[in-house]
Amino acid sequence: MSERGFLEPAAKLRTADVVRAIERQTSVEVVVAVRRRASYYVVVSLAFGAACALVGFLVMWFGETVYDVRTIPLDVALAFVLGMALVASVPALRRMLTPRAVRRQRAERAAKAAFDALGIEQTSGRSGLLVYVALFERTAVLVPDRGIPQALVVGPLAAIRELVAVAVERSDFEGFLAALGRLGPACSTALPRQANDENELCDDVA
Repeated sequence: MSERGFLEPAAKLRTADVVRAIERQTSVEVVVAVRRRASYYVVVSLAFGAACALVGFLVMWFGETVYDVRTIPLDVALAFVLGMALVASVPALRRMLTPRAVRRQRAERAAKAAFDALGIEQTSGRSGLLVYVALFERTAVLVPDRGIPQALVVGPLAAIRELVAVAVERSDFEGFLAALGRLGPACSTALPRQANDENELCDDVA
């Protein structure tokens, strides 16, 4: 499945079913948010455009072909614009030019913003857990609320995050669902579902 497959209606319905299955086992409230990208990486486009402009200038200035000096600035500007447009229109190129650490950092920042925007901290037991999927960045971030024990966060949840991230990196939707489903057994050991638990957060993909 391609990256877009994560956003198809049928995929969202299947993800919601997995979330409901998880919450039948644990009092943790899971929210899955899938985004096309965590950031636009304008700096990357600007840098590539500038590099294209510099290469164009060097070729025109030092190359054997004689160019009209009056049009060189226009040609350089055109190379800059075309370079920016190329990066903006080819996600694979933009991803290749963006260091993995930067993509990871942007995804983490966007996940924390989504956690606040989706009101995940509003559960009565502060047991919300955001699974944030950034498709362009090809990674996933788990953001737990403070009611989830730290031992669970640094242990089982960290391992599951790696599995989810690998599935997203490979555009493996089935692997993503399988890794997501592991949250049920993992969370139920520390926070088992109680008889009076209510579904406080929406199960649908945000």
